[in-house]
Amino acid sequence: MAENVRTAMLLRECFEVLREAEEPLPGKEVTRRIAQRVTLSPHELTVINQAGLKRWVSNLRWRTGEATTIGWMTKRDGRWSITEAGVAAMESHDAEQFLVEMNRRYKDILRHRKTAVDQLGEDARKLARVLAVVDAGSWLTYHDLATLTNLPAQHVPHFLAQASPALPGSQRVLTNDGTVPPDRLLSFTFRGGDMQRRLAAEGIEFDDDGRASEAQRISTDELAERLIEVGGDSEQSATTRAWVIRGSSVDGRNLVPGWLTGGFASLAGTKLRPIAPPVPLDDLKTIVDEDYQGLPHATRAGKLAEFDAFCNRMREGDYVLTLSQGSTYLGRITSAADHVESEDKRSNLRRQVQWFNADQPVPYTKLPNPLPVRLASTADVVDLTADLATIERLLVDLDIDIDETAPADHAAVEFRAIEDDLAEQVMMSRDWLRELADLLRERRQMIFYGPPGTGKTYLARELAGYLAADPSQVKLVQFHPSYTYEDFFQGFRPVQGKDGQLRFDLHHGPFSRLVTAAQQHPSDPYFLIIDEINRANLAKVFGELYFLLEYREQPVSLLYSAQDEDTFRLPDNVFIIGTMNTTDRSIALVDAAMRRRFAFVELHPAQPPTAGLLRAWLARLDDEGKLAHHRDAADLLDVLNERIPDRDLAIGPSFLMKEPIYQRADGLRRVWESDILPLLAEHHYGSPPEVLDQYRLDALYKAIGGAQGESTP
Repeated sequence: MAENVRTAMLLRECFEVLREAEEPLPGKEVTRRIAQRVTLSPHELTVINQAGLKRWVSNLRWRTGEATTIGWMTKRDGRWSITEAGVAAMESHDAEQFLVEMNRRYKDILRHRKTAVDQLGEDARKLARVLAVVDAGSWLTYHDLATLTNLPAQHVPHFLAQASPALPGSQRVLTNDGTVPPDRLLSFTFRGGDMQRRLAAEGIEFDDDGRASEAQRISTDELAERLIEVGGDSEQSATTRAWVIRGSSVDGRNLVPGWLTGGFASLAGTKLRPIAPPVPLDDLKTIVDEDYQGLPHATRAGKLAEFDAFCNRMREGDYVLTLSQGSTYLGRITSAADHVESEDKRSNLRRQVQWFNADQPVPYTKLPNPLPVRLASTADVVDLTADLATIERLLVDLDIDIDETAPADHAAVEFRAIEDDLAEQVMMSRDWLRELADLLRERRQMIFYGPPGTGKTYLARELAGYLAADPSQVKLVQFHPSYTYEDFFQGFRPVQGKDGQLRFDLHHGPFSRLVTAAQQHPSDPYFLIIDEINRANLAKVFGELYFLLEYREQPVSLLYSAQDEDTFRLPDNVFIIGTMNTTDRSIALVDAAMRRRFAFVELHPAQPPTAGLLRAWLARLDDEGKLAHHRDAADLLDVLNERIPDRDLAIGPSFLMKEPIYQRADGLRRVWESDILPLLAEHHYGSPPEVLDQYRLDALYKAIGGAQGESTP
């Protein structure tokens, strides 16, 4: 479309500028030279933020970040340069092919990273333990790290690369020959800088070939001894977090201006005795209960959560956001927590903060979703880690020089294009399937409804499996009358501990586990298939999740949240496909609220794409030489459905889409007697037995003028 940013052309011009340059160029100089060579459209020149960033520049930054990831260019200390691999790619591809090949390589790297995350799972915490004991001035290799953690060596580099920001100490992991890893294996925290110079500043010596001194390589034996010294499970959480700290109204005063000029953030702790953070949670609870004993239990619990987050869970490098008079300020924590005696008792607990945009605040109304809703929380401290990618992208859009590369795993969610292979598999029109995929992408929740045998569950599984990048991204559950919220999402279950005592642990159901996986890979679509969705009490099963089906950007407090302020959002990359049997009268129990939240797609034997499906399937079976009997099965089914008075009680073609039926002379009668007639008898319960005579094979054969088991002339 004409309104799109011309990515392929602009990217190619960028690489031409870099190839012609005799030395690395500042990023702004690159975009200036491109603007001199290209006539930019009004759409591309649109300013998209308060800092005056133009749409085409923002787009180019993201795409050159991907080029950096695959090794075609580098961004170091704000200067861009092309690599030999980038030059070779330019010589091998035109502009469009260049972009296609870059996308292919980039997705391959993302796939490797996703595999690494999936394979390592909880064991990845071992990496943080080892890196925590590698001092500045020392280094180790990926192989050393894999050996010490007993993790697959091929996954370790990709796992470290996907961390944003990096695991503390991971900059000291070098290649086996002691050289700095290529940019594609560096975390986003370090990408964009001169890693060799950074490590030299830490004391590591490099020779003329860029190899680190072997004498400074820490041996695996020494690392193992250090791990023993620090003891068992001592690792700190290795994921950088993001937080809201509220300071615009602390006992009636706005402290934020003082934070910005003083370079810190604080909590009041008005009644809190002097403490030396970090403080073990049990000790902190005792202190809060004693110092705030006059407050209700729920209020004390909230205070404990805020003090614990500020003193214990935050750490250097975490992002922090705050609001003041409708403006948003972003920064990064640069110190441990400290207790000071402020005169007015309004800022006793403090952390030093590097504020990025003290002179360039972002209007609250201009924040990207879901930040406005998240910042609307009334708590003094709110964990925003789930929205880390949104915050990092906002920093890039503000032209704040932290790292110009994008979070690699937060591209827009896109479905795989529907092609002929899926259409042939499900024997439905490709255009119809494409419309179906577009509807699902737009609405995110969809229900296939219709009589039994119309292929609702089959289509849901095939469609989700085709659109998902990996089978692990599709989960199927079946609802039934006793299914509950605790089964579906989360609830407490009794568990016997090692000491023999019974305790209750929070158990996460299939939907909760799927959402957790989707949050870790926000660029990949995840699908939940709910078979027989109308068989359960939907209001009871979904609970507060009902709200999120319509308002995904809004957070809600979960039923079993530890604190009232714990919030949960349903990610945009989670899609739900339900199936509903119209012969089950419980469909009447589906209320208007649920109907409004789902797009409904009917599958009925009398209308496309189901109409004619059996006849087409039989033609394919005949072409394969597997149709020995019952060539008139489709005609029989058509006559049967014409005789059924209730449209919702029609019989779908999948009852007859089984190859063994057509290998035996009595195959059709068997399925008729065992599957179809009993179903019709149930529908006519209480009626005279003779009512079924019109549905029997003998009567139907007479209607089509054919003999049993033979073809109709």
